[in-house]
Amino acid sequence: MRDRLRVVSAELPPRPDEPADAPTKRRAVTLKTAPGPANGTEALAEASAIFDSVIAGTWRWPDPDGLDADDAGRLSPKSLQALVDRLEAKVVNERVVPRTWKRTYVQYFRRLLEVAGSRAWQSDTDLLTETLRHWKPNSRSRQQAHDRFRTLFKEAGWGWPESVLEMRGNGKAAAPVAGVKGFTAAESLELRERIKRSKLGPESAVAWDLMAAFGIRPAELKGITLRKHGASLVAVVKRERTTLRGKEAYREVPAAPPEGWPADCFDLAARLEKHGLPPRWMNMPDPSDPMGQQLKRLHKRAAVNVEIDPDLTPYGHRHAFALRLATLGCSYRESADLMGHSPATHLLIYGQVLDTPKLIDKVLAAQA
Repeated sequence: MRDRLRVVSAELPPRPDEPADAPTKRRAVTLKTAPGPANGTEALAEASAIFDSVIAGTWRWPDPDGLDADDAGRLSPKSLQALVDRLEAKVVNERVVPRTWKRTYVQYFRRLLEVAGSRAWQSDTDLLTETLRHWKPNSRSRQQAHDRFRTLFKEAGWGWPESVLEMRGNGKAAAPVAGVKGFTAAESLELRERIKRSKLGPESAVAWDLMAAFGIRPAELKGITLRKHGASLVAVVKRERTTLRGKEAYREVPAAPPEGWPADCFDLAARLEKHGLPPRWMNMPDPSDPMGQQLKRLHKRAAVNVEIDPDLTPYGHRHAFALRLATLGCSYRESADLMGHSPATHLLIYGQVLDTPKLIDKVLAAQA
């Protein structure tokens, strides 16, 4: 009698040490279920799961260096770190660029390792549940954390608990009920005054004015150039989309500054040429974090004319720009083109704010 049960089939894909175009032949994989009459149902279920995965094209050969799903030591920080390193070697420069890995993977795995090191864990479900509770239910962050952890477990060949799948949520909590928050015209002028009265240099003032006038992302400050168009300005924005193919995109954006601003946006072109932008920010892939910290400090300063909503972020200028484009008569497709994203994304972010007033006017007009 064999010590372990096996599935033998010609449908099994080539082994890792075989070429991808290896001829079809009968191959065998050992089941994790122990042999014996008492385990017949469990063995059949495991074999059926392998069959379903093979047919779906998702089955992979077990890693000879990996830990079994029932090995208690696999949830230790050391084992998980080794698994993260292996996933990084497999993914970076194959599916994502290094910058994307650092931005959208590392923070979630770091949290997982911190929780794993807080005590000894015997259950996948307990570890994953405790880690995912760090992010708000239904938030985009929790969704992304869930997907990253599932990718990690898939790399190890471990199953995914059904109860953890329910924690992923729908991501809808990330959007405020009242829609996005943008700077009002008064808040934009207030921010300029607070920057003037702070210890920030003129290059920081230039950066914030560019955000307000052109609705760009913080990352798009890098490489931006301005040209005059009559009395107004047009920005040439380089949207860094550094992919494995090395493509970059450019777009032109006319200035649509807040109400009360002059057409030249307070001589913005000359100030950009003279002072430039904060060098430290320009050396970052995305200066959103330092800009956010700077904005928090400016929030705490005494008001010059009006208070600034403390919930506003650096993207508040971008949101306000989108709403101004609608006021100026741009369609959602035209606005999306100027802002450098798809029409579907534009509707998803701004549809609620833009459509509600129209619906109210339509109902009131029908009742008149």
